[in-house]
Amino acid sequence: MSTLREHIAKLGSSCEAERIDAVEDIGYLNTSGGAAVLLDHLCREPSRTVRASVFQALLRIDGDTAIQGCLGLLESEDPQLRNQAVDVLRRKGPKAIPFLSAAMREGGKDIRKLVLDAMSGTQVRGAREIYAAGLSDEDPNVVITAVENLGRIRAQEFRGPIEDLLHAASHPMLLVACVEALVSIGQPESLAAIRRRFPDLTTLPDLFVPAYLKAMAAHGAQAEFDEVVGLLQARGRNLRPAILGALLAMCPRCHTPQAGRHLLPILGAVVEDGGPPLCRYQATKAMGYWAGGDEVYAFLLQCLASPERLVRLGAVESLRLANRREVGLILAAHALEESDDEVLQALNCNEEHHARYLS
Repeated sequence: MSTLREHIAKLGSSCEAERIDAVEDIGYLNTSGGAAVLLDHLCREPSRTVRASVFQALLRIDGDTAIQGCLGLLESEDPQLRNQAVDVLRRKGPKAIPFLSAAMREGGKDIRKLVLDAMSGTQVRGAREIYAAGLSDEDPNVVITAVENLGRIRAQEFRGPIEDLLHAASHPMLLVACVEALVSIGQPESLAAIRRRFPDLTTLPDLFVPAYLKAMAAHGAQAEFDEVVGLLQARGRNLRPAILGALLAMCPRCHTPQAGRHLLPILGAVVEDGGPPLCRYQATKAMGYWAGGDEVYAFLLQCLASPERLVRLGAVESLRLANRREVGLILAAHALEESDDEVLQALNCNEEHHARYLS
């Protein structure tokens, strides 16, 4: 078996492939001494490929040396070294947490931010101290990263602190991060906290509206649905995709007959105003929840003749919900004239649906 000394000698080779082989062999030795050698070699290695193999080797090496070395690399001026060190620390898992906790207490703001990057996806157990420190950090970028991480792992035990932060904070991006984290955590009670912070959607700056709408989509009831409908006329076109996306998410639980009568002229205007195709599709798709009504049904039939393929697609998908015997025949006839592959695929699904309905 080759010794560490022999592998070290190969690290000085002019051949990149030989250096990679040496790095891999040192990793398989799994010794603290090998980790120290690899960390020392990083600062002299010109090849990004060899550097990447060094980090893969460090992942295989147990013990504290590799972890401590990667923590030291967080101060590097080289973004590749920083980013790959963060990845190693993240993948080291619970073994790295005591060292990350110390760095969170003692490091500067950039180090604290990178510590939280390394914690991304890590559950709260054993890491509570790090996350709590992140939420109370003096640097907004550190706080934002902590909030985003907690939302990503749906840390329900931090819902209260994030709601408190939402009401106390003024940094725009932090406010957005708080709302999105609360949506991810998924507690319906958070919607009330968000509404207290932002009581008027019609005057809310555009930056905050998409995140707010995600909360409405996840937890809103009929009153919130009606409020979102009103935004289609009160806010600019740039927010239409987010508004219509929220409506689509809320329709399954808010499609009352009264809402359908109110929505038809509003959604119909979106379909017909020549705006972005995605918005026109979303509006047509939303009508499907009221496709059984005569007025909506008639409008959807008209949409089958639209020159915009996404409007036709939305109409086909919505008409499937109409539960009328003639729909299958109408769509089968339309399939003879349709040229778009995606719309044809939706029409074929309707033919199968109609056959099952008739049987």
